[in-house]
Amino acid sequence: MLTIHTPTNMALQENEVYVRSEADNFQDEWPIHTHNGYEIHYFIQGDATFLIGDRIYKPKPGDMFIFRGGVPHRINPSREIVYKRSFVNFTEILLLDMLELSQLENLMSIFRHPDGLLVHWSPEEREYISNTFKGIKEEMDARSAGCKTMVKLILTQLLLRIYRKMTMAQSVDPILISSQKQSSVSRVLHYLNQNYAENVSLDELSKTLHLNKYYICHSFKETTGYTISNYVIRKRVAEAKKLLLSTDAPILSISETLGFNTPVYFSRAFKQYVGVSPQLFRKNELLHVSQNH
Repeated sequence: MLTIHTPTNMALQENEVYVRSEADNFQDEWPIHTHNGYEIHYFIQGDATFLIGDRIYKPKPGDMFIFRGGVPHRINPSREIVYKRSFVNFTEILLLDMLELSQLENLMSIFRHPDGLLVHWSPEEREYISNTFKGIKEEMDARSAGCKTMVKLILTQLLLRIYRKMTMAQSVDPILISSQKQSSVSRVLHYLNQNYAENVSLDELSKTLHLNKYYICHSFKETTGYTISNYVIRKRVAEAKKLLLSTDAPILSISETLGFNTPVYFSRAFKQYVGVSPQLFRKNELLHVSQNH
């Protein structure tokens, strides 16, 4: 299920920045998720695949991913090697008083790529990069006088370094496909994201993309952690949540729009992944919104 990462959003709402330095905790579930603001994710160690939008990448130590938080993303790490990473999420508001508007727009252009930007830092550069995340984390934890100003200065320096790198084609690219398997899975993802409301059979998918259906199933599950049918249902449920909150459309209409065969199947799938029925979800969420206004 595509989820909204609430801890990130809460931290951004309170502090305009959310940071972790050399985190190595492991979770049982790594869901596809979105959040507010922007993310800079620095891969230090591990064996993983990273899904951002329609693209899939197998990160190497020193790789940095730069993307908008609203782009669906998911890391799928192996348990065999410790997965270590640093990341910072922030809002544009944080930097408004640091730079002239034109300068800020130039810096924020690094987040324009729809499926993210990849920067690779050399071994000689990595100590500085690691210290950047460490510095932001220490300032946020200590809460000493002027900590927010220090965070802004450190983050601005990092963005400037990334921006300079962006002019060097050998160091920065829109996220690239690094293997034939990942290229195939990326094509499948793109197709499913465009056609999730259609009842596309595996045979049709195989024929359309000119890929062996058994290869599709195996590669997709191995790379993303989801079966194709499970991914499609999760995608439909995520879209249903948006429609339930942004429209007054009846449940039956939403069910049909998203390709569920019957309203009963829609309600069952929705409850399985969200925990409540579509009707109760809409009622609870709208009530929550009204109480906060």
